[in-house]
Amino acid sequence: MNLRLLASGAAIAAAAVLGYGIYQLVPMGQPLTRSEVIGELNGLPLASSSRVSLQRFGERQLLIGQRLVGGKDLAGLERAPLLDALLPGFDARQPAPWQLAETRNLIYGGLGTGVFELLGSIRGDTGVSLIGTPDGGTLYLVSAARAVAARDDVAADWDVLRSDDLGKTWTYAPDIALGGPRQYTVFLTEERVIALERHESGQRLLISEDGARSWSATRLDDQVWPDAKSFDRAFREEAARPGSQHADDQLAYDWSLYPLDDKHALGWSWRTRISLDASHRNEVLETRRFEVQFQDGAPPAFRIAQGVPPVPASAPDALYTRDQPVFETRGDTIFELDKAERSWRRLAKSPSVQGTASWIDDAWFGPNAWVIKTYADHLLSFNEYTKTYFYTRDQGKSWRPFQMPQDVENGLIGLDLSGDGLLSLAERDGKTVIRRYPLD
Repeated sequence: MNLRLLASGAAIAAAAVLGYGIYQLVPMGQPLTRSEVIGELNGLPLASSSRVSLQRFGERQLLIGQRLVGGKDLAGLERAPLLDALLPGFDARQPAPWQLAETRNLIYGGLGTGVFELLGSIRGDTGVSLIGTPDGGTLYLVSAARAVAARDDVAADWDVLRSDDLGKTWTYAPDIALGGPRQYTVFLTEERVIALERHESGQRLLISEDGARSWSATRLDDQVWPDAKSFDRAFREEAARPGSQHADDQLAYDWSLYPLDDKHALGWSWRTRISLDASHRNEVLETRRFEVQFQDGAPPAFRIAQGVPPVPASAPDALYTRDQPVFETRGDTIFELDKAERSWRRLAKSPSVQGTASWIDDAWFGPNAWVIKTYADHLLSFNEYTKTYFYTRDQGKSWRPFQMPQDVENGLIGLDLSGDGLLSLAERDGKTVIRRYPLD
């Protein structure tokens, strides 16, 4: 009798666990279905697998994506300038490289009418980046696809093209130094530009006062971590002690940099214990904040704060603009940079998914709505996670779940200008159209 009761109880418990696991697999929210075509690309379609960047400069919208092209696409490409011809090493007498299959970056521009015209294209499977002055009056297209890099004896270099008419025309700018290894490059004014650089001598703050033509460098390690050598020595001595649990641990320093106004920038650095033992997590040992004031004709002035709370990390390829709000995510939390208080404000957390805590994988922030892409573990995971999208209109006080069809997700380029709808690229009749999915 007791054995039968135990067996029955175990069966009920197993069924309950299985039922809960199946419940966790049920998607939350309804798929996005209602949409409208609000625009199209007047040119070659973009690859659905390419990561498309949509940037706004006032009323001007620039959209950059990639496509594998061949000789049959030449007529479509020649509707706009082939920007390779502006780069050194281009030889018009040789067969054009785009007549062979290769990846090209397509630059489209629109003025809010829904139609995006092809403004130009440039080769390169590493992509390009677009950096603008504060008002967008001057744009710089940064590429690592110099034509002469195809020669074995020439290393790839970073080339810069300049536009003073919002991308309609471009000129080669050999006097402008942008691109790798500079990181988080931002124009504070038309002439003052800042960036971070991970140099062999340590982390450096790069400053240009002539529009990125020449740069000066300040070692941030000396400013922010003057005690680094003594700390590193003590760290190694601790690791070398017999029986130490941290024998293989290493130290790492990470950095972030954000623009405040035309004379100030703000950044953080954190010292992390990196464990090579999978059973131990990495540990942030200390975080410090540095404020930089730029002075005409004098070195920058620093103000350092030690032992500040941990902060979210920036994406390695993040680009910031001076006058735009800055949001970051870490784990399940959304932060906004409070530029006046020089600190991060915790705004919201991602909701649970079928009773299980979630974490944020990606996020889009608009003036009227936010959208987050989350993952959550579940009992029947088998190394897979539940993916759910949420949106909020009250800065995370309440969230509404929805599902995004795979084709919509593949073409996703972000929120529309109002923040009330998601934009996604789709192919129709051989063209790329822009569909808007309202969030309601």
